[in-house]
Amino acid sequence: MKLKSFGCSFIYGSELSDDRSGIGNLMPSRLTWPALLAQHLGYDYETHARPGAGNLQIAERVLSYAASNSTDFFVIGWTWVDRFDIWNPAGNTHDDFWFKWSTILPSDQSDMAKNYYRDLHSEYRDKLATLMIVRLVIDTLKQKGIPFVMTYMDSLMFDQEWHTTPAVTDLQAYIQPYMTTFDGKNLLDWSRQQGYPVSDLWHPLDEAHAAAADYIIKVFDTQKTNGPAR
Repeated sequence: MKLKSFGCSFIYGSELSDDRSGIGNLMPSRLTWPALLAQHLGYDYETHARPGAGNLQIAERVLSYAASNSTDFFVIGWTWVDRFDIWNPAGNTHDDFWFKWSTILPSDQSDMAKNYYRDLHSEYRDKLATLMIVRLVIDTLKQKGIPFVMTYMDSLMFDQEWHTTPAVTDLQAYIQPYMTTFDGKNLLDWSRQQGYPVSDLWHPLDEAHAAAADYIIKVFDTQKTNGPAR
């Protein structure tokens, strides 16, 4: 059996001590908490996470593997909702399907990113789209009987003070029980609270991932992985 992980740099393992990735060279870490969980369970491990990915391409990757798979265990880490994924098959000739995606981030300085965040972006659209994507993935994995654990990085997914509608709150109520947290926090905030080293680019480092794996192993032993988290 395999444990397959999906997400952004926090699942990929950017800046961990064994990260040897470079331009056009993907060598994800084997020291992330999903990799350590797989080791604990005796599962083979492979990650389909990519640094900088947004939630649409994370979901597309999960659904693509779920389409022909019902035996593996999935770990999914949702990222910040304000990342905007772009599908551009003509823009990259790499054989890997994943390289057809690109993502713009709020920190990007390109004209396209500046125009998007100035003229088109809204927190409500980001929140609604992410929640719809996550619900689709949850329902698909449940329908196919694929066990999974989900975490998330962005608390805006569940914010109800700003930019909300009945559609948003209904989706939030459905999705939140399936989310596994670290004492109610995301990996970054939990790592900081616990005093674990975090890089200047906000990536929890080796010690944090080892502790997170220990935490998730206990969760894994007590919850149904294809049902709501406890």
